[in-house]
Amino acid sequence: MIAALLSSVVLVAAGWPLACWFNTESGQGGRRIGEAYLLGAALTAAVLFLLSLVHVSWSRPALLIGLTLAMIGAMAARGRILAAVARPRIRAHWIDLLTVLLVIGYAHFATRAPTVEYDFIGIWGLKAREFWFAHGVDWRFLENPFNEFAHVDYPLLVPLVFDHYAILAGAWPDRWLGVVNVCFGIATLLILRSFVEEETSSWMVAALATVAMISSALSPWIGLAEGPLVAYGATGVLYVRRGMQRVGRERATDVTRGAVFLAAAAMCKNEGLTLIVAVAAGLLVAGAFATLLRLWPAALTAAMWMAIRSIHHLQGDLTSGSIGSRALGHLGNLGPMFEAMGRYPLGRPLFWGGIIAAILLGLRRIVQRERFLASVILCQLLFVLAAYLVTPHDVAWHVRWSWERILNQLTILILFLAFTGLLPWMEPREAPLTIEGEENPQLSEPPNADAKA
Repeated sequence: MIAALLSSVVLVAAGWPLACWFNTESGQGGRRIGEAYLLGAALTAAVLFLLSLVHVSWSRPALLIGLTLAMIGAMAARGRILAAVARPRIRAHWIDLLTVLLVIGYAHFATRAPTVEYDFIGIWGLKAREFWFAHGVDWRFLENPFNEFAHVDYPLLVPLVFDHYAILAGAWPDRWLGVVNVCFGIATLLILRSFVEEETSSWMVAALATVAMISSALSPWIGLAEGPLVAYGATGVLYVRRGMQRVGRERATDVTRGAVFLAAAAMCKNEGLTLIVAVAAGLLVAGAFATLLRLWPAALTAAMWMAIRSIHHLQGDLTSGSIGSRALGHLGNLGPMFEAMGRYPLGRPLFWGGIIAAILLGLRRIVQRERFLASVILCQLLFVLAAYLVTPHDVAWHVRWSWERILNQLTILILFLAFTGLLPWMEPREAPLTIEGEENPQLSEPPNADAKA
């Protein structure tokens, strides 16, 4: 346990200079800590991947030296990072005690025993362990056609983060890899809380919204890529959304920040790749054509992984065989897909009923101010349905074992959309939020300021 906690601290320390570079607003201590872990995890995955590319065997010194050089580079690029360390503050409400208790319970659940999830045993954990034994990314394992069951086409960020913990521990931390889920969940809550606080002047409303998001931020699928994907994807989308409500340099900066997190989401799962397209579609719907170019970090990362995947002939089940004929076949008979969605419901009827009611109550505000976020959610849902149309497996089987898990990737964004729609019902009027003594422009700028800019 001590080794797992220390490994997590190393990730926060490695990502701290980048988090301070990304987030210079005062009073955002929670966001900075959460982003530090996310950026540190992405950084350690990048270091391990680069070490493999240059044929340097993985070791504790090699990893720590690589992370240290990256930290020094970030500090050199942003000379005022160290001055920002003393400024972060975290605001809290007594309701947050409930959040803390639930996180503690989740941490106990995630680390009580080694995960029994099949996808960890046969996909994420299997690849991480193979890489750890090989002291690098084992391309021969990935290229072997007998290992296609392990989804060798999936991006490698999550297995490489598991390897970070194994390398620093000096052994395979079977049980304590659940700490990865816990840390990503806490980071998600801290970052989401900061975005919620920008929307409301009420600490109580922010605390209640955080409690509502717990079940989606703390992934029940221990050892899978769902938690990291939610963390990076939600952070990236909400940064782009914030940029959409700003003008000038602030808009460009926020959208680029979002693109960096979207790039990390793309390296978690294939759904992260489609999320980049969904965000681009959302920008088009919102009329922010010029902002599209700011997504270049995400687009470049996705293109690089697609090229590597092509070079090593890593192909998944959805892209193999005759995709067109499968899609036409399923389109001609949509009954089994919708029947399976009804037969294997998402559960939590009160939860989803509340979300639907909130969206209906705030529909006018959502249409006026949240076209981007709503478009991203709808576009990503269409990608999910498209995956069922091209699946080579029995569609009922595919829906049964993926529908709830995949939709959970979007639940955070759906909750945030419902929350923003309900704001006029929770507060008599919108109070401007001040950041470093200046009025927050996102509460006064129209959503389509890009066209005017």
